[in-house]
Amino acid sequence: MKNLSLLFVTFMIISCAEKGAEEIYQGKLEELLLEDFSLEKDSLTTGFWNLKVIKDAGKDYLVYSRSARKFKGWGFVFLNPQTGKEEHLIEIPIEGPNSMKGGIMGYVVHEKNSVFLISSLGDVARYDSAGDQISYIDSELDIPHTLDNMVRVEFRNGLAYVEYPNLQFGQNPSHIVNIKDKPGPGEIRYEFALDFSNWLTYTDVTTGKIETSDFLIPTGYEIFQGDVTATFLFGAYDSKRDQFLLGWPYSNEIYELKDLKLKRKVIPKSNLEYKFLPSEIIPWGTNTVWALPKEASANIFLLYDSHRDLYIRCSKINESGTGETKFERTKHYVLSIYSGDWEPKGEYFFDFETELEVENWFLTSEGLFINKPEQESEDAYEFWKIDLSKFIDK
Repeated sequence: MKNLSLLFVTFMIISCAEKGAEEIYQGKLEELLLEDFSLEKDSLTTGFWNLKVIKDAGKDYLVYSRSARKFKGWGFVFLNPQTGKEEHLIEIPIEGPNSMKGGIMGYVVHEKNSVFLISSLGDVARYDSAGDQISYIDSELDIPHTLDNMVRVEFRNGLAYVEYPNLQFGQNPSHIVNIKDKPGPGEIRYEFALDFSNWLTYTDVTTGKIETSDFLIPTGYEIFQGDVTATFLFGAYDSKRDQFLLGWPYSNEIYELKDLKLKRKVIPKSNLEYKFLPSEIIPWGTNTVWALPKEASANIFLLYDSHRDLYIRCSKINESGTGETKFERTKHYVLSIYSGDWEPKGEYFFDFETELEVENWFLTSEGLFINKPEQESEDAYEFWKIDLSKFIDK
C-alpha cells in the first residue's frame, strides 16, 4: 500500500509538470500595443506590399517598390523605420541599355548598393545605389512556362533573401488544368503536382549556377491540390542558427532548412485547434475568387526576430458573422510568440471587423508592425506597433 501511494504521488508530480509545460499564456493583442505608426503616401504610392527591413552600414531601412518618377521603370524607396520618411531612392528603367532584359519577374533588395532584379528567363542583374547596372548573370534556371505546366517564381512573404553569393526565391507550381479560350466565372481550375519538390531555389549571383530543394508537401496537404492559394508559401531566415524556416498556409508543420535541405519538421505548441480547409471557388462578376470557408484557419506569416531571438507566427483562426463574403465578416487572428527553441511565450488574439485583412507587416528593433484594420486617411497607411521586449529571456 505504501509503495502504491508513493507511485501515485510520483505520477501526480509528473502529470502536473507535464500539464504546466503545456500551459500557454493567452491574452489580447492590445496588451502589447505601443503608439501607432504610419507611412506617408504620395501620388505614385497607392498602397504598400511586401515591405522588407534591410540593414545597411548598421542602419535599418524599410524598403518597398513603386513606379519610378523620372522614367518608365521601377522605384525602390528606402524609408527610416522610426519616422516613416524617405531617405533614399533607387530608380531603374525598364527600357534602354541599363534595363533588365527579358522583363522583370521579381526583385530582392539586399542593401543600398545591391538591388537584384530577376528576369522571366531567370537571369540576374545587380544594380548599385545610383540605379546603375553593375553585373548581369545568365542563369541556369529552367522552369516550365507552358500554360498547362507553368511554375511561377515567388519573391514575397520572406521567401526571397540574399546570403551572398546565393540569392534565394520560391517556386509556385500551381497551374491551370482546365484550359479554355474564354473560361466563364468560376470555371478556372488550378492544381499542383503532388510530387513537386523544387519549392525553393538558390541562384549563385556570380556564376548563375542553380540549386533547388528536394522536399515534398506536408503530411495531409494533398487535399489542397486544387486550391490556388495553398502554394502561397512564406518563410523567414534565422540568422542566429543559419537556417531558413518555411511555412505553409494550411499546415501547422514548419520546415527547418539548411542550404535548401530539410533538417526537421516542427509543429509549434499551441492551445488552439486550427481547422484547415480548402478554399471555395466562387464566381465573382467575370472573375473567379478562391475564398476560405468562414470556419477555416490559415497561417499568414512567420518572422524571425534577431534582436530578441524570437519566432513569430500570425494565423487567422476563423471568421464570424452573417455576411456572405470575408469583406462583410469579422476576421479572428492570433499572434503566437515562441523562443528560438520553439518554447511558447504566449498567444495574443485580435479581430478585424472591417473589409481589410492582415496584409502588411514588418519587424524592426523597435518591435513588430501590423497594418491596422481601419485606414482613416488617404494620405497615410497606419500600423499597430507591437512591443516584443517582454519576451526577452533575462
